[in-house]
Amino acid sequence: HWDASALHNDPQAQLNYAHRGAHLVTEIAKQIVTAYYEEASSKSYFLGCSNGGKMGLMAVQRYPEDFDGIVIGGPVIDRTGLMIMFDWSQRALLGAEIPPYKIPAMERATLEACDATDGLTDGVISRPDMCEFDPAVLMCEGEDSAECLTAPQVDAWQKILDGSQTSDGEALYPGYFPGHEDDYPAYVTGLGVNHGYPSSNYMYMDNFMRYFVFGPDYDAVHDFDIDNDRAALDAFVAEQDAVDPDLRDFEARGGKLIIYNGWADHSTPPQRAIDYYNAVRDVHGEDTDAFARLFMVPGFHHCSGGPGPNIFGSNGRPLVNLNDPDRDLMGAIVNWVENDVPPDRIVATKYVDDDTSQSIERTRPLCPYPESAQYTGSGSIDDEANFVCAVQ
Repeated sequence: HWDASALHNDPQAQLNYAHRGAHLVTEIAKQIVTAYYEEASSKSYFLGCSNGGKMGLMAVQRYPEDFDGIVIGGPVIDRTGLMIMFDWSQRALLGAEIPPYKIPAMERATLEACDATDGLTDGVISRPDMCEFDPAVLMCEGEDSAECLTAPQVDAWQKILDGSQTSDGEALYPGYFPGHEDDYPAYVTGLGVNHGYPSSNYMYMDNFMRYFVFGPDYDAVHDFDIDNDRAALDAFVAEQDAVDPDLRDFEARGGKLIIYNGWADHSTPPQRAIDYYNAVRDVHGEDTDAFARLFMVPGFHHCSGGPGPNIFGSNGRPLVNLNDPDRDLMGAIVNWVENDVPPDRIVATKYVDDDTSQSIERTRPLCPYPESAQYTGSGSIDDEANFVCAVQ
């Protein structure tokens, strides 16, 4: 992702990157298994996040026979739209750079405004979609300092939260929810100089714009016109985007799908995962829950980490226990596929200092969307047993 030059002017390589490569490797792997064990594998499973999440969605949509159970997190659903949004965030920061030393003040402001929206003041923003936050609360009243934002920085942050728009205000792609901005330098604001360089927002977008779309010398931060130039990305929609909500072929062969996304994901906007899942529900109706479920994870960053309970068998973190479907996503998908038991609740764990060798700090249930964890009103708020899944 950091260097896509090998894909420039190579349609086959771009196709392999989009979806074909993972499919071919899967078919070859199954042949190797059959040749070695002298019998075919009985089941096949997929676990991936971010671009890996996109690969999983591509398998569901294009190659429904590849996997029986698929777990995907923080998926890049429509790469073309996401790259335009990434460009939007970088253009917003141009001349309004936000240095890392200002991030703690931003995080404190969103926590103060949004922590209690789920009914508990516990240091984790569980429902940022219910919070109305105005970045102007941090506007500098006097000299610029680490505790405030200048007017251009406030405007830039508002644009990052709003998501990309045309010049007449038409929404193109959702932005990020407020909350837990400690990963902003890695994903959005970078070093605080030269827009958001070298954040992943910039690096992925820059490589895509230069080596897929416009050419190696293109400078998308300065030259991309959101009204007139986004049409140039249309040629890549058919192969690079995984937006089809019609999953009937996957459903018909008994496939099961779990999607998860952090509410504090500052790479793949959580609202986009919700929008896609709702589109699937529009196609499949009440049957959706029988084969596909979405779990939104409070205080969870992109694929791993964050201040909320963040160990639940997700990609990039240690599997909890495949034999414990209540605490491990892979265990849950296996149980669903092989025993027809759908996951109604996944327990996520927060360890002290995020070190699994230390003691458990907190557990919380992850609930199938649109449900979320609701405190029963008694017992420790750090014990998942004192929460129920319900629509808030």
